[in-house]
Amino acid sequence: MNFFESFQTAVEGIWANKMRSSLTMLGIIIGITSVIAVTTLGEGGQRAINEEMEKFGRNNFNVFINWDTKEEHSNDDLTVEDAEVLAKISPAIEYIVPYNPGTVEMKGPKKEERVNLVATTADYFPMLKTTTKLSKGRFFNHTDDKEQRAVVVLEEALGTKLFGQVNPIGQRVRMGNNSLVVIGTYTEEKFKFDMGAESYGAFVPIRYSQSLQEEPYVQMLMGTAVDKASIEPAMQQAKQYLSRKHQKKDHYMARSMQESVNQFNQVTGTLTIIFSVIAGISLVVGGVGVMNIMLVSVTERTREIGIRKALGARRSDILIQFLIESVIVCLIGGLIGVLSGLGIASLIAYFANLPPMLSWNSVIIAFAFSSAIGIFFGLYPANKAAKLDPIEALRYE
Repeated sequence: MNFFESFQTAVEGIWANKMRSSLTMLGIIIGITSVIAVTTLGEGGQRAINEEMEKFGRNNFNVFINWDTKEEHSNDDLTVEDAEVLAKISPAIEYIVPYNPGTVEMKGPKKEERVNLVATTADYFPMLKTTTKLSKGRFFNHTDDKEQRAVVVLEEALGTKLFGQVNPIGQRVRMGNNSLVVIGTYTEEKFKFDMGAESYGAFVPIRYSQSLQEEPYVQMLMGTAVDKASIEPAMQQAKQYLSRKHQKKDHYMARSMQESVNQFNQVTGTLTIIFSVIAGISLVVGGVGVMNIMLVSVTERTREIGIRKALGARRSDILIQFLIESVIVCLIGGLIGVLSGLGIASLIAYFANLPPMLSWNSVIIAFAFSSAIGIFFGLYPANKAAKLDPIEALRYE
């Protein structure tokens, strides 16, 4: 019996027991579906977030105080002047600015809103050129900052909330007991995976913000390296300058966006592997189901095997026939599992606002697993069928 005849016989055996074959496939389908869905979402989500990080500035880095150090801390550990000097002396740094984020209540003629307020310098806006665009007016300049002018740049949606249909440029907003003039509005591309509530932003000059504080401080420095190769030198130069100027060793830390991305990839990669292993357990269960059904099939077809052997079928012919039958069941189940897994992953991606994803690696692995399960768990029943004595098999009732 050649391979084609063995294949044809195996298909006929499966077709003759459609319900049993379908139930046998079910475990494989569930297992492959789980593995495909988990790995596709893991790889696709990881790729999508990496693209978002790239868009928001892969060359960015932050410099901040190491609060775990035993050295004494003070409000002048970081200053506006530190950023200005670093921008001039470091060839690896394109921009570096002081960065003080916070939340305030901002009131306009129409409404009062809670606002994410950033106090910084004029160089901050050029750092955001890929994600933030001026819609009206202007961003504050170095003169506004040095003269501590009470000016603010509002997110366009915030301007609409506070002023309605009135052009906010030149209008005033209240921030506590202080009145600020709106000099510009901007639109900002939001981070796609920000699942938080709707929020609005605004910018003010940092020296004006510090003039309102009893003890002025800078929370961190935010910088951009000239290119990816310059990120590490830029961070090292920033830490060395600050340590030398403030006479404090190991008092400053720096973290790049690339480090955050790498850390995220490591976590998501580990979680994907863990979930895939858990989902893969169902594949093993499905394989056991294949072996059980194939053993039942051998028992039911004992007389048929005896007749085949009596007519000249060799042991290898019987072995190959049952192995092919097992592999076909697993491959069909694997194909259905791949399609359903991709369908589920696409559905989740649609509702989670992820881009379309297809992980060819997981598809190839799924089919390899299906074939391996068919061979591994089908080998024992096939071998048992091949070893049957034809005389005993013909006597079997």
